[in-house]
Amino acid sequence: MQRQLLFPLGIGFALVAAGLLLLNGSIVAAAIPTLLFVFVRMLSSPRPAAADLRLERTLGRLRAVEGDEIGVELTVDNGGKGIALLSVTDGTPPGLARIDGHAQFLGRLPTDGTETVSYVVRAQRGLHAFNKVKVRVWSPWGLAVRESRVLVETAVKVHPRFEVIDPITIRPQQTRAFAGPVRANRGGQGLDFFGCRAYTPGDDVRRINWRAYARLDSLIVNEYELERIADVNIILDARAKSHAQLAEDTTFDHSVRAAAGLAAHFLEQGNNVGLLVYGDYLQWVFPGIGRLQLERILDQLAEARLGDKAVFEELRFIPARLFPARSQLVLVSPLVDENDIEIVALLIDRGYSILLVCPYSMSVEHAERRTADATAADLAMRILDLRRDLFLGGLAGIGASVIDWRVEQPFRVACRQIHHSRLRRYRI
Repeated sequence: MQRQLLFPLGIGFALVAAGLLLLNGSIVAAAIPTLLFVFVRMLSSPRPAAADLRLERTLGRLRAVEGDEIGVELTVDNGGKGIALLSVTDGTPPGLARIDGHAQFLGRLPTDGTETVSYVVRAQRGLHAFNKVKVRVWSPWGLAVRESRVLVETAVKVHPRFEVIDPITIRPQQTRAFAGPVRANRGGQGLDFFGCRAYTPGDDVRRINWRAYARLDSLIVNEYELERIADVNIILDARAKSHAQLAEDTTFDHSVRAAAGLAAHFLEQGNNVGLLVYGDYLQWVFPGIGRLQLERILDQLAEARLGDKAVFEELRFIPARLFPARSQLVLVSPLVDENDIEIVALLIDRGYSILLVCPYSMSVEHAERRTADATAADLAMRILDLRRDLFLGGLAGIGASVIDWRVEQPFRVACRQIHHSRLRRYRI
């Protein structure tokens, strides 16, 4: 159809050129019907047919860590007739910021032609799904356009980044039967001295305490504390009321990274580790061991979001029945509500050992919102710090171990401080 218009269009331009050269208006006027015919036919040209395109998106990786750069390639293959003007725009999820390249192709695509759209995005924590690609096909004259959206499903899961932390001493009341790094509070084969008992036939003679034998005139053997693996369950507080907004992140983002670091640490030691995200609903990762379990936990943390469900506004609804009796619980929460002390005390009373990781952001907020009256602001900050010290002292008083983490410092530093403190108390 469009090629048929080239002949009358050429005649019209030839008449116009001849009229201008000969300065003859009649020749120019004779070209008007021909040009008007071509113009009307162009306006009445049909909508372009749907393009026969094959779209394929390829990601540099399907799992990444927040802050990583991910390459994206969208390949466009034309399996039909040539397209005079084609626009293909890839839809980038909101959580991925494009930092290089272009997510759109605009130009001509011949028959059996192939084009590639390449760009680079920076990842934020979460599950990011690429869905539809917007395709526009124009007619050769550009007067008609057909727009469609093609579903090309691709997803990338971005895990939280975390720090490698120093060993943290935990002392649950009950351990498993397999050898590990946790002291079991039972005598047997180990490294640390546990006590003495009377010799029984079959005991290793190398464990005989000869000094005790000299005093008591009976054989006494040394016992060492067994070291076993433990059940460790990490509880991430995802209640919206518990967390504060900072300049770029929230205390919840810091809490997610801390939970990831703790999970990696305890799994590396060989412990049986599970995860409970306590927010809009209960996200539960059944306890397990090994690298695969870490991937499961990181996948869950990647999708963790703040929630404001009324049923989960208080920690007293934590389903403790999910956790093995007398095991180790690690609660990652700012604990802004003083009523939470009662819940922690109840868990300790049930036989659980509690390790609290409390992110503290008030010093960051103070630096951001400091007004001209610096003296009053500093005084208010000192009062808040004193109140927090009393609050954490109350938690320590009921038997919980507390990591006071000021988010402006690395998490591994806070873990190292409590680790050394506990060692000193143990030596005394």
